[in-house]
Amino acid sequence: MTKRNSVFRFKQFECSHSKSSMKIGVDAVLIGAWAGIKGVRTILDVGTGCGIIALMCAQRNADAQIEAIDIDADSIAEAIENFNASPWRERLNARVVDFNSYAHQKFDLIISNPPYFKSGIDAPLSPRLKARHEDTLSPAVLLTKGAELLTDAGRIAMVLPADRLEAASSAARSAGLSVMRLCKVKGHMDAPVKRVLVEFARVKKPNGTVDHKETSCPEETLAPVDPEFLILEESPGVPTSAHRTLCADFYLYY
Repeated sequence: MTKRNSVFRFKQFECSHSKSSMKIGVDAVLIGAWAGIKGVRTILDVGTGCGIIALMCAQRNADAQIEAIDIDADSIAEAIENFNASPWRERLNARVVDFNSYAHQKFDLIISNPPYFKSGIDAPLSPRLKARHEDTLSPAVLLTKGAELLTDAGRIAMVLPADRLEAASSAARSAGLSVMRLCKVKGHMDAPVKRVLVEFARVKKPNGTVDHKETSCPEETLAPVDPEFLILEESPGVPTSAHRTLCADFYLYY
């Protein structure tokens, strides 16, 4: 990935983020590259911003139809521009929609880099703060509402601060979902785990009831590298081999 003014250049597409409420960051690229996507036919990108995750999903899966939603009109306008400039414009759609009232269709994959900044502010928020404000789209809301929008074998993939995983897992169990895959992300070998990449899905027993035991996804759904831990850098500015492998199809110099 290289940056030219407000445009990030990837191997197969460019993505502008000058108008969006949230800018392109490492979290979005990690979940876009890591989420299990093979065999998926319908994808919902919640809180799409400039559309980076949706574009990554379109590149990784040539058959998927992708719906991208956001409550911020400027973000959606920019996502549409980015989609139209991409090779996958016919499979990408962006709309201004509040996820809490969304009821359009069922999806095989719901994916998100959800808000995690809890400001405690009651005053009106800027678009950027609103995008990051937990009350707008908390992981619990994403899981509870998302469970209603999943196909039977559908999954919800998201990136979270590590200290939110327990609460998110509890919300998932209440919605009939379980952790299917989990990857803990560290900046370097000696750093604490600050982020987790996680997928939730229904786990059904042979009799059709839901089993909340953790299990593994079928191998065909996995990303190119699926470690329990992902360490991003060997040394400052030097990515690890696992990080390179995960993002090799996107970053220009990986």
